[in-house]
Formats: sequence, structure tokens, C-alpha cells
Amino acid sequence: MLTHYDYWSGNTVWKDGTLIGVVDWSGGALGPRGFDLGWCRLDLYLLFDQHIAATFLESYQGTSGAALHDPLLYDLWAAARSHHDVESWVPNYRDLGRVDLTARVLRERHTEWTRHLIECSRTRALTDP
Repeated sequence: MLTHYDYWSGNTVWKDGTLIGVVDWSGGALGPRGFDLGWCRLDLYLLFDQHIAATFLESYQGTSGAALHDPLLYDLWAAARSHHDVESWVPNYRDLGRVDLTARVLRERHTEWTRHLIECSRTRALTDP
């Protein structure tokens, strides 16, 4: 599948509440569709909260008509991929009007999301056969 590889809110174009485009395809490549999903869920958590990230997953799966196998794996991948860089995203969020998302806040939110994902993986490991 063609993946964007940097699918976040800053690379989307909206008109009247409808997504009409996705820009900046410089990293586009073949890969699992979950790559973009995990990356976008991380962005939504940083911008908003876990509820919005969960709503995006539900909407994605409902619209695509197919459940994504193991979305937790892609969430963990996105968290690991962004671990060393998240503070550098401050200017990107500032361009979106989110001056509240300082380097410290982004690191704290990233750490919260990572802890949540790790706890989910531990819980699942305890309940999986």
C-alpha cells in the first residue's frame, strides 16, 4: 500500500469540515497502512487527547470497511520513531496555532502516550493465549 509516512494534521487540507487533500508526499513509499494510522494517532494525542485518537481509529476502521490488524503495533512504532525528535515539532504546532505545545509539554504528552501504549501491550500480553 502507498503510505504517506508523515501523515499528521499539518499535512491535511480541509474545506468546510471535509478533508479535501493531503500534501507533502516527499516520504511516500510502499508500506503497511498502519504506519500512517499510528503516526496520525500520535499527532492527535499530542494535539488533543486519547479520546480523539480513539475516535480517529474507529472512524478509520468504519470508513475503510476493514479492521486494521494490531493497531497497537503501529502506535508503538510511531512512539518509538518519534522518541528522539518530538521536541523539534514545536514550530509545526505553532504554525497550527498551538503555542501551548512547548517542547516540555510535547515531551510530557509523548511520554504519557508511550506509557499508555506500553500498559495496553502488557494488559494484552496477560490476556492473550
